[in-house]
Amino acid sequence: MSELGQILKKARLERGLTLDDVQEATKIRKRYLEAIEEGDYKVLPGTFYVRAFVKTYAEHVGLNPDELSPYYTEELQVSEPDTTIEPMIRKKRSVQHTDRFGKWATTILMWSFFILIIVIIYLVIVSQSGKDGDDKKTTDNAGITDSVVEPGPNTGDNGSNGTGSESEEEQKQEPEANQEPIVLQVSEDRVVVSSPDNQPLPFEVKLVDGSYLSLTSGNEKLVSGSLDKGQDQSFTISEAGIKALFGNAERCEVTVAGTKIELGKGFNKRINFEWMSYDEAKALKDNQQPTGDQTSGTATDVE
Repeated sequence: MSELGQILKKARLERGLTLDDVQEATKIRKRYLEAIEEGDYKVLPGTFYVRAFVKTYAEHVGLNPDELSPYYTEELQVSEPDTTIEPMIRKKRSVQHTDRFGKWATTILMWSFFILIIVIIYLVIVSQSGKDGDDKKTTDNAGITDSVVEPGPNTGDNGSNGTGSESEEEQKQEPEANQEPIVLQVSEDRVVVSSPDNQPLPFEVKLVDGSYLSLTSGNEKLVSGSLDKGQDQSFTISEAGIKALFGNAERCEVTVAGTKIELGKGFNKRINFEWMSYDEAKALKDNQQPTGDQTSGTATDVE
């Protein structure tokens, strides 16, 4: 068990909570909570989820996430190098096949040039012999000339096809690009959210000044009431989505999975954060076209 896991587990037990209790409150799967306590971060989908899940877990058991940051940052740096070994090996193999193809191509070109010179010399000799007489002999020589020319192109084709087949197999083995969460603001009052493995995403509200705030997820009321500056709220959004009501939109800042949402201006502003399947969200994102100077239809990434 890692040092960070021991701290989180101790805090959980002091509050008399089980992993099932934490799972129900944070919407984080139990096996991910167990992996965090054991320090087995390879079980989690990626580094982004580790930081988000640890922060949510810590806040739920009454710990300060900022004080725990050095622990999981150090542990992640130890576990991350393994993930880059396989792509590097595959890239090296691809380079080796490229070098092999280059050597084959050079050899084929050299032999083709050599055979071409021999054929030209032979044709000149046959042409001179034909002037002195025997047409039959000239015809036979022309047939022999054709048979000498054929091996060059055939050899080149076979070499190229063999190498090309190996290159195609290597390209098929290249790893697919990592899929990222989708946060798409399609209108002033609607935001579409999705993740590739249908896992919950971090949902954070920062109070830059006092304002009324109401957040509801399904039948569960997450928060409701007037909050002062600095009383920031942190939750996770999942399939139930979140319906939000902002008393003063200008005094609130919302980020979902690291993406800042444009709330605009106004009082008692309602926004529906809708969870959608990853394929549908991706299709919606691909089809959405920016129009004019509107800024409400897109979300901006937070550096």
